Amino acid sequence: MAHTGRTGESDGVEPTVLFVAPSPSLAEAASAALERQGVAVSVEYDLGVTIERLREHDADCLVAPTPIAGLTATELVEIVRERNIAVPLVLLVSDADEERVAELEEADGADYVLADVDSVSYGRLADRIRAAVAKYHSSRAQQSERDIVSRLEHRIQRTERKITSLHGVAMELSSASTVDDIYEQTVDAAEQILDLDICFAFEAEADRFVPRAKSSTPTDRALEPVSLDAGVMGETYRTGDSHRAVDMDLHALAEPEFGEYRSGLSVAIGSFGVFQAVSEQTGAFDEIDLELTELLVAHTTAALQRLEYQQQLRIERDQFAALFDNSTDCIVEATFDDGEPIVQAVNPAFEETFGYEESEVVGVPIDDIVAPDERHEEAVQLTRQVRAGDYVQTEVRRQTNDGEKDFLLRSVPLSDDAMYAVYTDITERRDLQRGVEAQNERLEEFVSVISHDLRNPLNVAQGRLNLAREETDNEHLEAVSRSLDRMADLTDELLEFAREGAAALDPEPTNLETVAHRSWEHVDTAEATLDADADLTIDADEGRLQQLFENLFRNSVEHAADDVTITVGTLDTAPGFFVEDEGPGIPAEIRTEVFDAGFSTAEMGSGFGLTIVASVAEAHEWNVEVCEGDAGGARFEFTGVAE
Repeated sequence: MAHTGRTGESDGVEPTVLFVAPSPSLAEAASAALERQGVAVSVEYDLGVTIERLREHDADCLVAPTPIAGLTATELVEIVRERNIAVPLVLLVSDADEERVAELEEADGADYVLADVDSVSYGRLADRIRAAVAKYHSSRAQQSERDIVSRLEHRIQRTERKITSLHGVAMELSSASTVDDIYEQTVDAAEQILDLDICFAFEAEADRFVPRAKSSTPTDRALEPVSLDAGVMGETYRTGDSHRAVDMDLHALAEPEFGEYRSGLSVAIGSFGVFQAVSEQTGAFDEIDLELTELLVAHTTAALQRLEYQQQLRIERDQFAALFDNSTDCIVEATFDDGEPIVQAVNPAFEETFGYEESEVVGVPIDDIVAPDERHEEAVQLTRQVRAGDYVQTEVRRQTNDGEKDFLLRSVPLSDDAMYAVYTDITERRDLQRGVEAQNERLEEFVSVISHDLRNPLNVAQGRLNLAREETDNEHLEAVSRSLDRMADLTDELLEFAREGAAALDPEPTNLETVAHRSWEHVDTAEATLDADADLTIDADEGRLQQLFENLFRNSVEHAADDVTITVGTLDTAPGFFVEDEGPGIPAEIRTEVFDAGFSTAEMGSGFGLTIVASVAEAHEWNVEVCEGDAGGARFEFTGVAE
């Protein structure tokens, strides 16, 4: 935690204490209470860092509840004094330590407040702190200001020299050609410039850290791969935060990876790995050592990122070169000269399609080569769009070795002065599209003839027939009526079949059983019976599904007895449904033909009902299969149905 006050060196200045807290809640309560008493408080949770700060005279007094960090009051005093720290200690101790505390007071001069940490009087504690600090300052010899300034100046000069040397290392790293060189130069600079005698560079792999370089100083530490979640190294890599361990015994994250070393530095090398330095001495590294190491490792990270970027560029360049050479699309690389795209390179597909060798077109405006005269202005306008930085994708007609062809042109600006033009031959597709458009026009004409030119005389004939029936009763008129009804049915089915392919799907959750019953109401089913037990919701266009059921029901009634039972149910083996009847069934040898337009085995059948069924299934991307039902009748199974 940041220092919140300054050392009280003279009368009238309130003391500053370091409070070692076992928990944030206690730290917050104690800090607030003491500061209300005029005592500035800085909180630490790491006893190692606390001891180091006391060495640097960062506080007037150490205040700690005991036990702390597993240490009794006696053990805490021994650790502090063993490290030649003379600041007063004010400890909160329990009744159990009263007798031992009295002995320590007499021997050490430490001040103690005999109270539980939760019930201490902070007013009394503040008085004890002031008294202890006053006593300490009265007995402490003032250090010479000249010596302090001299030490600081020496440290500053030495740090400046190291920073200057690290800039030189940065230049060397920027020219390194391999990852190994970068790691080796990093460790060498840490050893020679930063005086980090024992240091290592580890690279992160899939599940572990792998050693890549180590300093020249002999060490017993075995450089073996380390798990990615190991101790300080894993935490450093995961968070990106540097760690400085003053005393391994007192550091929360210290693990066996440090072996017998007593202090260390751990700095993340970006996303690449971790750099570590260690020492056999406690407190061997200070904040400046950490900052200089971070500066060195920042140069290392930048160098590794440069190599990674260069490698990625090489891969992309090789991939593009392979694409450029092997693509079936015609590709032109061009640069702009006075607004015109001048060819710099073309791929083999361009040479083959347009009939030019690369040497013939390099240096020539691309529009002069491939754009027909009547389309030259269009090509110039497209070039202006690309020149303005736009990505252009449009269909164009260009002159090739085999005459004019249709292409999909994609023009991609690379920079202010360069572009790629990619021509994809779509001539076959456009010819097919034109054929489909012509076929659709003929289909529309066909539908118009059926719906108007054929239906009108049919209606006239039906009207005349009705008039004739009023004048005479002739058995031939009944035959004419049946024929006219049949012609009307054929007309309706032909219209339905002709328009089926153009109908767009609007799928939504649809209940099979509900649609089956609705469809049954729209079909003349005579004495037939519907048995629909299909409580299944599927993704389907409800109107088209109703067409499917109506045609299947009509087909069963036409081919079976009037009292046939038609069953709609769900499949057990796969998502889907079936429709079956008890009629004569469909012979195996013609099951592949029943969906063909015009195919029918019924005397009065149109041959379009099952074709419409197949069309609806295909539009939904369902599979339909004809097989034999349980009672020997026809069974239609639909699979590939989305629920």
